[in-house]
Amino acid sequence: MTAMQRHLTHQHQGAVNALLQSTSKYNTLTATQRDLLTAFASGDKDKLIAEQLDLSPSTVRHQKFTFREKAKRAKLYLAQYEAIFEDSSTSMLPIPPSITHPDDRFKISETDYATLVQKYFDFSQPTPVLTQLPKGEKKLITLLYRISEELDFDRHYSTAEINSVLKPIYFDYGLLERYLVDYGFVARTPDGRDYWRIF
Repeated sequence: MTAMQRHLTHQHQGAVNALLQSTSKYNTLTATQRDLLTAFASGDKDKLIAEQLDLSPSTVRHQKFTFREKAKRAKLYLAQYEAIFEDSSTSMLPIPPSITHPDDRFKISETDYATLVQKYFDFSQPTPVLTQLPKGEKKLITLLYRISEELDFDRHYSTAEINSVLKPIYFDYGLLERYLVDYGFVARTPDGRDYWRIF
């Protein structure tokens, strides 16, 4: 057991470590991938993780990006599978906690999510491209779930930084920015200089 794994076992009752070290045949993580995920779970900065694992910071950042992309594909695949083989019509997406009085606009099934994401996004590029804004708030909110996944939870963004993330997705990136804030996916300071993902 590495020092990082011992730390997680002590701090988190071993839950994360147990999951990563599972002997299930479905756990296809390599030893290196397990070490990286264990390190990411510690919350340490990329530079420190790179030093601990004897890797370059750019390699650590690339691996984090790769994990995130795999997770996005897996999430979409699961939604597609459930839409075909399971009755997921009553399996609903969680609602942003800042929406204190949710209405029918936020009653979105996983099936609807998978259908709309495939209909309105072009996935031929590294960053998904929104081909058009749908008519109707419910459809828009559904797509915001996917757009928000391009932002990291553990990072604050300046105006220029969040624009650089949203610009490849849709030409009117300022509109996306406003919708993400208005519908509870992103928070920002009153002066509009700092943004962070909250859902």
